[in-house]
Amino acid sequence: MTTTNATRAAASAPSWLCERDVEVVAEFLDPWIVAASAEGVEVPLLGTAEWADADTEAKLAAVAVFVIGCLVERDPLVIAGRLAAEVAVLRTSRMAAARQASHAISAAGDWSAVARRLIQRGDTSRERQPPR
Repeated sequence: MTTTNATRAAASAPSWLCERDVEVVAEFLDPWIVAASAEGVEVPLLGTAEWADADTEAKLAAVAVFVIGCLVERDPLVIAGRLAAEVAVLRTSRMAAARQASHAISAAGDWSAVARRLIQRGDTSRERQPPR
């Protein structure tokens, strides 16, 4: 039995370099994405707390988006880079939201009045204590 160059190349190529029919996979996964988007649900990032708390349709949509993204890309480093970028964007948006909330809380309070009350409370508690 003789082997051709194509057969040798296919046997020596890593498994992640094999040809995949992305269209067939997308057809299978598309209903998951459509079901979640029809309800107006934002698809959470796979593996986050939002994903863990999401309903089944949103979880399946997140898995489908990730699988399609991985199949379209061939290089594992690019796939890992994209996932890292998604995580970085999510963290950045959370930090920005926390910063905005902090500024809103800070602006809403009359902090000089709070300080005066704390000082007065401290003064009254010292008056109640017997001298040592």
